Amino acid sequence: MALTPQPAVACSLFLICVLANFSGSLIFLMLGLWFLETRRPYEPMFGHNFYSLCVWIFIGCVSVGCVTSMLGAAAVLAAKRWQILMYACLVSLCALTMCGVGITSLFFYDRIRQIIDVSLNKTMTEYYGMPGYSTLTSSVDALQDSMPCCGYVLYNDWINANLFRDQTERNGISVPLSCCLPEFRADVNPRCNEGFPFPISPRKLHQKGCLPLLESWYRDHSFAIGAVASSVAAFFFLSCCTAMHYFRDINSRLKMEEALLAFQRAEAPRTRVKQTSSSLN
Repeated sequence: MALTPQPAVACSLFLICVLANFSGSLIFLMLGLWFLETRRPYEPMFGHNFYSLCVWIFIGCVSVGCVTSMLGAAAVLAAKRWQILMYACLVSLCALTMCGVGITSLFFYDRIRQIIDVSLNKTMTEYYGMPGYSTLTSSVDALQDSMPCCGYVLYNDWINANLFRDQTERNGISVPLSCCLPEFRADVNPRCNEGFPFPISPRKLHQKGCLPLLESWYRDHSFAIGAVASSVAAFFFLSCCTAMHYFRDINSRLKMEEALLAFQRAEAPRTRVKQTSSSLN
C-alpha cells in the first residue's frame, strides 16, 4: 500500500542512508578485490586459509549490500512496508556476517605464524625449482621480489633446499636469482648468486628473510580486514536502524489515517441527521 504524504524526516534520513550504503558498498567492494589481488602471487604456497575466507565473505557481503541498497531505493520511492522490512533484514544479516568476518580475521591474526611457517619452509626446501612445481617456484620468486627478501629467515637457508643441496646440481649457484638486488642481476663475473656453500657476494642479496616480512604483511592485512569489516558492520547496523525508524513512522502514519477514516465514518450519520433536522426546521 502506497502512502502519501510520506514522513518527511524519516524518509530523508532513510534515503541518505541508502545512498551512502550503496556508494560505501562499492568502495568496500573495490577494497576487498584489492585485498584479494595483493594475495594472489602467494596463493600457490598457502592455498585457501582464513585470510582468503575472510576476504571472500567480505566481498560477498558488500556485494549483497550494493544490491540491497537498490531495494532500499525502491522502498523509498514506493513507500512499501514489506520492501523496507526486507531491506532492514538483509542489511542486519550483512552486518552480523561482517561481525563474523572481523572475529575470524582476529582469530587468523593470532595464528599467522603457525599457518605460514610450515608452508613457506616446505615450499622453499622441497619444491622450489623441482620438476612439476613451476607454479610454486614462480610464487617464491614473486615473494622474494616483492617483499623483498631472501630465504626462510636468512639467505643462507637456501643451503637446505633440494635444488641447491648438492654442489654438482648447483652449478656454482647457491641462491635463486630472485634473491639478488635488481641492480646486480645482470652481473656475469661473478654472478650475484654465485658461490658455494654460500654466495661470495652477500652484499648483492636481499638481507632480510621472507618469514618475518610475510608474517608482518599478513598481520597488517588481517588487521585491516578486521577493522574495515567492523566499520562496515557498524554502518550496516545504522542503516538498519534508520530503515526500522522509517518503517515505524509509516506504520504510525497509517494507523492515524485509519483512525481518522474510522472517525469520519462514525461521524457521517450524525452529520446527515443534523442536516436533515435543519432542513425540516
